[in-house]
Amino acid sequence: MKMTLAILTLLSTSAWANLHLAPPDFVSKSGRSVFVDFKTAQYDVTYDLENKITTVRSTIVFEAEKTGKPIFDLVPNPKNVTLDGVATRVVALDFPDKISKARLVDTFVDPGEHVLKMENTFKANVRYHDNNTFNVSSAFWIRDLKERMFLEQYVPSNLEFDQYQMTINAKFVGVKKIDQEFFTNGVVTKNSPTSWTIVYPDYFTASSLYYHTTRQGSLRRMDYNYLSVNGREIPVTVYTPWYLATSDFKKYSEEIFAELEADYGPWGHPSFVAYGTLPGTGGMEHSGATQTSLGAFDHEMLHSYFAKGVMPSNGNSGWIDEAIASWRDRGYLRLPTVSFGGSDIGGQSVYKRNTDDRSYALGAAFMAYLDYRLQNIGGLKAFLRGYFAAYNHMVITEQHFKNNLEFFSGMDLTHEFDTYIWGTNTPDAEGLSKQSHHHAPMTEAQLKSIL
Repeated sequence: MKMTLAILTLLSTSAWANLHLAPPDFVSKSGRSVFVDFKTAQYDVTYDLENKITTVRSTIVFEAEKTGKPIFDLVPNPKNVTLDGVATRVVALDFPDKISKARLVDTFVDPGEHVLKMENTFKANVRYHDNNTFNVSSAFWIRDLKERMFLEQYVPSNLEFDQYQMTINAKFVGVKKIDQEFFTNGVVTKNSPTSWTIVYPDYFTASSLYYHTTRQGSLRRMDYNYLSVNGREIPVTVYTPWYLATSDFKKYSEEIFAELEADYGPWGHPSFVAYGTLPGTGGMEHSGATQTSLGAFDHEMLHSYFAKGVMPSNGNSGWIDEAIASWRDRGYLRLPTVSFGGSDIGGQSVYKRNTDDRSYALGAAFMAYLDYRLQNIGGLKAFLRGYFAAYNHMVITEQHFKNNLEFFSGMDLTHEFDTYIWGTNTPDAEGLSKQSHHHAPMTEAQLKSIL
């Protein structure tokens, strides 16, 4: 295994210089549009308790490799935009064939480092409490089955291919003191009675960050340490609206930790945070964190290995982690044939940003077939254990996944990927269930209700 991991590592590329993973640049109606490399992003988030307005002032340092207008994304409308200290504007951007939308800085930049600043407000998943407590509930909930539902819902961000350090400075104005509590996968520092700073690792992407703040003590919290197989003490926080459920989540988390570490190696994050929410609502993964129902808890913890450990670069590669997690959900089946004729779950536009919702059923079937093909060399689990060890905290493509599978197995899997992943949809593929209870859709009202 050590030899395998060493060889796999040689196939790695730099995790924090990811422009080679971006979609191709293109010419839009506003001119040549280029993807850029974010270096750092600072978000100064102000909660105005008197006027019930949430404002963000962002400072983004990015590097451009080519001359063009920089692409980024932000769903709310930006204002007071400057680029390298000069006022400019941001325009809406359609990707080729209108596959997706984003934002474009309407100024040409030359290759090199630049500083982009802007302001915006957001209303998504924030609630000001109309009582004497003068508190705020706010969370950066994300979803991956629909596009533009990552960090760009709240603050300006890059697409999922990029990794960069993020800092949130959260300030509450209109009060002299506030009793807020933060649940996050970053490092929290309290600066004053009304302000906090959270710093996130530089390997995070637009779908990694977990941020939830609410009134101190409004949710039942339990903190403990889990002893990893490598001897490291992992700080764990589980919290829910119900005290007994918090105990259930703690007990279940210990069981899942033991299972996952036995299968895929030591936990790959500095800590773990889990918010136990409504039964039957599924969940969503973040890097070393999750918002989830108890029924989806094991599925979401697995995603801290594949999805938010080894991370997809775009929507086309999003099928990989859902396939692995769903293969586990189905008891790690080993099947000699694939149960559908063909699909394009990973073969759609290079500008696609959301995961195909057929990835659960089709992906799990494909993983079961791969496990059968690899059974004489330890099965698919043996490959995945090495793949995680070599590429944790890195962004990968599906071609990278295929190349490493072939290197590990000595097999040519071109026909299999061309047929079942990059191929043509067949009726039996289209007929399979498109929805998973682990990622049950939640309405805006439901998402706000769990704040």
